[in-house]
Amino acid sequence: MTLVDLQNFAQLHPALAALSVGAVGACVGSFLNVCIHRLPKGESIVTPGSRCACGQPIPFWYNIPLFGWLFLRGRAHCCAARISVRYPLVELVTALLFIAAWTFLPPAKAAVACVYLPLLVLLAGCDLDDMMVPDAPNFALVGTGVILAMLVPSVHGETANSIEAVNRFRALMDALLGVAVGTALVWWIRTIGSVLAGREAMGEADIILCAGVGAFCGWQGAVFCLFGGSIVGVVTALPGLIQAKIKGEEYVGVVPFVPSMAIAGAIWFFRGPELVMLWRNWAAS
Repeated sequence: MTLVDLQNFAQLHPALAALSVGAVGACVGSFLNVCIHRLPKGESIVTPGSRCACGQPIPFWYNIPLFGWLFLRGRAHCCAARISVRYPLVELVTALLFIAAWTFLPPAKAAVACVYLPLLVLLAGCDLDDMMVPDAPNFALVGTGVILAMLVPSVHGETANSIEAVNRFRALMDALLGVAVGTALVWWIRTIGSVLAGREAMGEADIILCAGVGAFCGWQGAVFCLFGGSIVGVVTALPGLIQAKIKGEEYVGVVPFVPSMAIAGAIWFFRGPELVMLWRNWAAS
């Protein structure tokens, strides 16, 4: 089956095509769960096969994305231990992101999204689970962003020039500028914040993540990743702050920043140019 055949099938059966893309996304999410569980612990993501916390191997039919957890009603078949809701949530979120990319993005950008978005989910999941972000997927975000900028320059808006080599070079420069701005911006904020607060204000993972978003989205995406992520973080922490205020208690919760930055990075990838236009229209009014 050729690419043209797939495009024709998608046009004739859009709902079935989206469902198929979502199924692929759910399977990717299932693999991300393995990475989220094992990478922070320094374990291999290849061997051994999936095992319960009690040590028993998990049959593949219980590992079917989403349906396996629902069929088991959130408890292990071997020992009845509770299975974290994080597993189906990661699978569902990844499936929905794949469907959104398929539905709202051009084909080339949608293909890039299938690399970019799972890496964001992986990094956010690690930070939420263990408050620790492994270096390998974080640096992979930066590296793949730079490489894909050269392979798919249209992701950086380089489509007008008829000379393909020029398009690839401009896209590469845009990605490298995004890496530089993302790195410098977070590094300076981290340095100044650490001096003022007397402790580390941001982690190195935040710097690398912002650089990775810049590689995929350019320097504007890197800026939005930081400041938009800050807004997402405040909104996320707001319910806890309100609850503590009502109870007259001191808020002691810790909100991981990587998930907030990942959400902002995904938002910019889908609707970055529209956000720029909204900002310009608002500033001009």
